[in-house]
Amino acid sequence: MDLGNRLAQQRKKYGYTQKKLANKLNLSQQIISNIERGASAPDINFLKGTADIYKITIDELIGREEIYETKTSTEKQILDVVREMNDYEKELSLGLVNQIVENRKKNRDKDK
Repeated sequence: MDLGNRLAQQRKKYGYTQKKLANKLNLSQQIISNIERGASAPDINFLKGTADIYKITIDELIGREEIYETKTSTEKQILDVVREMNDYEKELSLGLVNQIVENRKKNRDKDK
């Protein structure tokens, strides 16, 4: 998939129209259209701004494979779920993970 199609796919995934994305980036809708059609290439400011709006990395935005190794498919599943969460859900999840860690520490201390 070429970059323009990938960017259009991501825009739609996150629920943005070309006009809405253009307004958020202080660009014209025509610039978004040109990039998505491959008539022009996005600059780094476009990629950074778009990734920031979607709260993802530029690598994720352009479809680059993960640059770190995930040890297990379970870890990958966890990361995929977290990427789809809003900030409130991430905070709740972090609290839950912290409780699990604390419980594990208490159990380890009991076994000593």
